[in-house]
Amino acid sequence: MKRKWITLGLLSVLICVPLYQLVKALVSLNRPIVIAGGPEKGLYHPIALSLSNVVTRLGRKATVRTTAGSLENLKLVAEGEADLALFQPGSRENLKEFAPALLKQEAQRIAPARLGHVAFVANLYSQPLHIAVREGSGIKSLRDLEGKVVNLGPELSADYPMSRLLLRSLNLEPGENHRNLAYTELIGAFDRGEVDAAFITVGMQADVFRTLARNGKARFLGIPNNEALAAMELHLSPFKVPRGIYQFEGEAVPQSDIRTVATGAHLITRDDVPGSLVEKITQEILNTTFQKENQLGELFEQGKPFASARPFFPVHEGANWVYDPESRTLLKPEIVDMWESMRSFFVSIIVAGFFGYQWYRKKKDRTKEGRLDYYIREVIKIEQQQMMLDTEQKGNDMKKLQRLQDDLTNLRQECFKDFSGHQLQEEPGTDCFLKLCASLSEKLNAKMTRIRLGGEIARLADSIGKSK
Repeated sequence: MKRKWITLGLLSVLICVPLYQLVKALVSLNRPIVIAGGPEKGLYHPIALSLSNVVTRLGRKATVRTTAGSLENLKLVAEGEADLALFQPGSRENLKEFAPALLKQEAQRIAPARLGHVAFVANLYSQPLHIAVREGSGIKSLRDLEGKVVNLGPELSADYPMSRLLLRSLNLEPGENHRNLAYTELIGAFDRGEVDAAFITVGMQADVFRTLARNGKARFLGIPNNEALAAMELHLSPFKVPRGIYQFEGEAVPQSDIRTVATGAHLITRDDVPGSLVEKITQEILNTTFQKENQLGELFEQGKPFASARPFFPVHEGANWVYDPESRTLLKPEIVDMWESMRSFFVSIIVAGFFGYQWYRKKKDRTKEGRLDYYIREVIKIEQQQMMLDTEQKGNDMKKLQRLQDDLTNLRQECFKDFSGHQLQEEPGTDCFLKLCASLSEKLNAKMTRIRLGGEIARLADSIGKSK
């Protein structure tokens, strides 16, 4: 009985676990795609909204989640709380170098195994480092930043680790004069004169720059040794912010080209997101309509080479099908994704079927073994009945013995129907049954022969007596 329940338990596990995975995969096809954006007045948020429209056009529901920025986005994707997110490469590594204590907090703790499931989709645009300075602050060069109230950005945004990198290049350390304000708070602080400068690393299309330019209270500094700074950090490259990009009517903002450094703005996902969905999203990103809507000039000009440039995580297979069509398999992505979801289920069904068949066959064999016990018991009953005939002095024993012989013959034929010839040869119990049948048949025949001879002798004796 115990072995039976163990077998049933194993079969249940083999069927239920992959069935749960299959149902989970089918349910996931109907759940909304969560896109981690960024703070308001930044560029991540409108890009995320545009991506949600793309996902909706592809037939899936989508929702945009407002976040503190790049570092929070990475955690959300790694832990499966977001499917797509915008991320600034190098931000987590810089934070690990300059503020490792922040990574130990729950808000930034990511298990290495989960981090290994993050995948690259596309590089959307460059994010140059801006040094915005308030008019009247007395800041003319980077050296004048010492002792000033400088905003480094929220600690969970990509601005903060980039700000720390710039401070290190200036041999400065964060102090009580440094702030961690979001963009909306920063604009108000500039208006009130509460902040002297701010380090902002975001795409040039972000609203924060145009808002500061319209207020007329901000100007921008360049980084004289930008190429040297870019050479020291793999995720950075030299960059030029053109004159008048934020305001070209009246007084241009900036008033001249700004030399600085820039990093990418990467769209990331998880490696378990269906390849067919990622492929379609990547194709939409490379579509000129999406690029024009979001003013992605570099992506518009350079196309695939820019989109696939310098991935910080392994490239997702769906995106790789777009960048390198030869990497695609012969099967369609939808079929591959469906098979990936159902493969373990079908394999488990086959394994469960095999073990179920083995269990059924053994159960059937055990049932036949019980049937064999029945045949042996019936033979023993017939033998007991024939033994009782030896004690009877009168009666029609010949008919009773003949009936027992017929019962034995029918029992033997019924056994032959239940067991094949191979089983009769291999099963020791059937051999015992056949021997019992043969032995009992000999006994019955011997008794019937004895009764017949006794009857003949009695009749002969009667005839001799009558003749005298």
